[in-house]
Amino acid sequence: MTPTLTAPRPAAPVPRETAVSFLRVLWELRQNPIAAFGARAYSLPQVHLKSRIRDFLLVNEPENIKHVLLDNVDNYIKSDQVQRLTKPALGNGLLNAEGASWRFQRRTAAPMFQMRHVASFAPVMAEAAAEMLARWDALPDGAHIDAADEMMRLTYDIICRTVFSGDVTMDYGRMSRAILVYLETLGRIDMLGLLGLPRWVPTPDRIRAAPALRYFRGEMEGLIERRKALIARDSGSAPNDLLTLLLTAHDPEGGALFSGREVFDNVMTFVFAGHETTANALAWTLYLLSQFPDADIQVAAEVFGVDDAAMMRGELPELPFTRAVLEESMRLYPPAPFVSREAVAADTVGGVAIRPRTSVLVSTWILHRHRLLWERPDEFDPGRFLPGRRESIHRFAYLPFGAGLRICIGMSFAMQEALLLLAAIMRRYRLELEPGHPVQPLARITLRPKNGLKMRLHRR
Repeated sequence: MTPTLTAPRPAAPVPRETAVSFLRVLWELRQNPIAAFGARAYSLPQVHLKSRIRDFLLVNEPENIKHVLLDNVDNYIKSDQVQRLTKPALGNGLLNAEGASWRFQRRTAAPMFQMRHVASFAPVMAEAAAEMLARWDALPDGAHIDAADEMMRLTYDIICRTVFSGDVTMDYGRMSRAILVYLETLGRIDMLGLLGLPRWVPTPDRIRAAPALRYFRGEMEGLIERRKALIARDSGSAPNDLLTLLLTAHDPEGGALFSGREVFDNVMTFVFAGHETTANALAWTLYLLSQFPDADIQVAAEVFGVDDAAMMRGELPELPFTRAVLEESMRLYPPAPFVSREAVAADTVGGVAIRPRTSVLVSTWILHRHRLLWERPDEFDPGRFLPGRRESIHRFAYLPFGAGLRICIGMSFAMQEALLLLAAIMRRYRLELEPGHPVQPLARITLRPKNGLKMRLHRR
């Protein structure tokens, strides 16, 4: 059953109807990229712009997206802007690697994310959720929390347990502040980079981000070195977590191990991507449920029947409506709002001839709200993802985890985690948005609520 929609349009920038100057667009891209696109971008199959600096193609038609991300994938590499945003922190791990390096890393890492490994982490996720809820239980009814920060704290706890088996000295508060510094400096669109400034040139953003990067690197290098020493002394005593798997996984086609640099870069990728995106997906879901009481009641009723012991084992039934709510939340608020590529050679996309080095953008924010692809695209309607309607959604029209060969390797891990945590929370609590709290989606590398999510806890 689709819930009655009783709340206003979920928070989002309203696309402008009139054209603005190129300089204004550049300024908006720097401030909040999801607010930089006009209404035409949400109604056209694609937008092709040519300039003396670089050509640009926004692709919205699912078959054309399939062409870029799957059919002719070798012609489209990660764009220079993506590399500028992510490479300082994540290096040349799975997110950024290309060609033979990416194929080796993907092939070697794939067994770590088989369902048997992912399922083995479910009790760890359930235990972390139970500890957070015990902390909430000690608060008075109606207590004030920042749900966005709470979800970050919870998913960070889980990534520490599943990647490092709890062997983490990095304080959450300091880590959170360091990530925020990174997102507000190197995690924003680089205007000077768009104009061709080399990456090695020091800029105010790079100087400001340097201490945060040094902090991350120092902490991660210490963790990795301790684990390598443990494996060398007694491999049987090493915990069966993602770090041990990274250090011991062999390429199924050649037997090679990850290099030290590849281990480090992928640890950084797992820590950042493995908690930031899931936390944001959960935060936006809790926001939507606070705005749509009918959906909140239906999710609570569905998860209330889950057996306590099964919950602690991480064993969930199907929960079709809860899953649909989560998927609709990721449609309206995709954890990664942009997929950016660069054409290696000339190509034709949707009948448009593009030149080499054209910047090709698939904006999941725009795609998921496109007028040609969705009915009432700005409204919250979990029914879109229930059996019977879910099947009609084109595979390349809904991309919360990307698509094609480079689809997120941790998708199963993230979905298991998000569903389990959402079910645990909704069985015990109803969250109410603080009256007057401004909710504003802000795009950096991920999609965060700019002002957090100030909410009140109410026991069911």
